[in-house]
Amino acid sequence: MGFRGQFSILLAGIILLGSSAAPAAKPQVDTFSLENGVRVILLYISDSNNVSVFTFLPMGLVADATGQSQWSHLVEHLTIRSTVPTGSMEANGETLPDHMRLDFYRTVNNWQEGISHHAKWLKGIPFTKENLQAEKRQVNLECDFVAKRQATHKFAMAAWAQGYRHGQGHAAIKEDVNRATLGQIQQYRDKHLFVPNKTVVCVVGGVDAKTLMPFINKELGTITSEATTAKHLKLHPGSREMSWDLNARHLVLTWPIPAIAETSYPSIMVAGPWLTMKLSADAELKKSSGMVLAGTDLVTPEGNFFYVSASIKPDASFDDVRKRIESHLRILGTETSASTEASLLGRQLSYQLTNLPDPKLAMAQAPPNVSYAMIEGNIGLQWAMHDFRYGGFRSILAQRLRNVSGEKVRQAAIKYLAREKCCVYRIEPKAGIMKGD
Repeated sequence: MGFRGQFSILLAGIILLGSSAAPAAKPQVDTFSLENGVRVILLYISDSNNVSVFTFLPMGLVADATGQSQWSHLVEHLTIRSTVPTGSMEANGETLPDHMRLDFYRTVNNWQEGISHHAKWLKGIPFTKENLQAEKRQVNLECDFVAKRQATHKFAMAAWAQGYRHGQGHAAIKEDVNRATLGQIQQYRDKHLFVPNKTVVCVVGGVDAKTLMPFINKELGTITSEATTAKHLKLHPGSREMSWDLNARHLVLTWPIPAIAETSYPSIMVAGPWLTMKLSADAELKKSSGMVLAGTDLVTPEGNFFYVSASIKPDASFDDVRKRIESHLRILGTETSASTEASLLGRQLSYQLTNLPDPKLAMAQAPPNVSYAMIEGNIGLQWAMHDFRYGGFRSILAQRLRNVSGEKVRQAAIKYLAREKCCVYRIEPKAGIMKGD
């Protein structure tokens, strides 16, 4: 669904800048686990009147099953709609390649209602035929919206997974949603949505731990579930030309990389933001592409991948875009100055993993129309997303990121991001999907 959600990208830079100032009135962090294994993070902001609740779940776009592209996205829409009417600004969510997030926004006067909605979502209220039809349309309208704006990254990751994980040559991104029946999509939710020991709930705002803990234990701690994460599959590596039912073109480059616990992971991790910055500033590349992203957050049940994801303009050449991307990769693997820049990013990433910014300082740097509640919520969202992705390994990863050197980054780029190890996916509209259809 839409979100203040897209603020999580816009405000990342603001929070990073704000985090360097000192002294700062940072949120107080408490972390504890409920009886059923759910991990709860509280970011208490003593003078706040806002309370936002985020639940992070292991259901994501790259874990969807064969012929079920975007079913996780449809589950997200239907789960929220099971308790919140259309048009409400109190709840929302987002489905990313590696996870799903469900949100509810309240105040210190009625925060319990937000927790109760999350409890109902995790218990699994039955979906309705009316909501199914309405949300199918909304999910696919989102596809059309981003296709027009050349920002199809999330759906390109879903298409990549249909090819790489399932061996498909066509990704029916919209049609798979349309063919889902009420019984099928409800069963899909029950099978995969709520895995308690892989679920993180974050509460951020003006409610303290003494007040929160009894209520959240009562509401969330007793919920049971037999859901499991997606099973490991036999992969189908190699380059592939794929079609999909979106009016858009997309290039995806991927490389298998080590697991988070491996000592070489931090060095390749920092190559993501470095490369994204360089690609975003490439004037020649902008002539041929829309949104271009790089990173290590492409996580499948079978392992981790580094990716470069580029929306391709209608008349542009896939080969030209790939050449521009590869020119920056070569720089990363050969020039000491480039790898040193990446090592500086490593220290910034380390700081973000272990330090919270002052909401007031972040607010002072925010663009117009960004509210204090959005700033607070975004701080909690990013902090909890790191916890969801890295868990108990977070502090070790932060330490290793601080110790990343330019030479380590250069060597990691040479070892893991070599051209011969790259899987190239060229995704184009299937025959008959033309502009204006």
